[in-house]
Amino acid sequence: MVTLSTKREILQSILDKEDELWIIMKPSRNDPTESDSLCIFQNPAQYKEARVEIPTRWFMDKEFDKIESTVLDAIEHAEFGYKYT
Repeated sequence: MVTLSTKREILQSILDKEDELWIIMKPSRNDPTESDSLCIFQNPAQYKEARVEIPTRWFMDKEFDKIESTVLDAIEHAEFGYKYT
């Protein structure tokens, strides 16, 4: 079973490869029971936010290529402004 910390670690490892700083807003590190498939990333330098649904099953099945592709596509199409509170 995938844990939230593992899920965040996987997402962070993808974001760490980017030239720009992206912060994981969701899944929250403060709510270890959160199992929502919605992931939210923010880029404070460009005031952009990316939102994407990543199935929990992909993390459980270790489908890292799918996860990475989805995250990179989401940040490429990030929108200006923050919706997450």
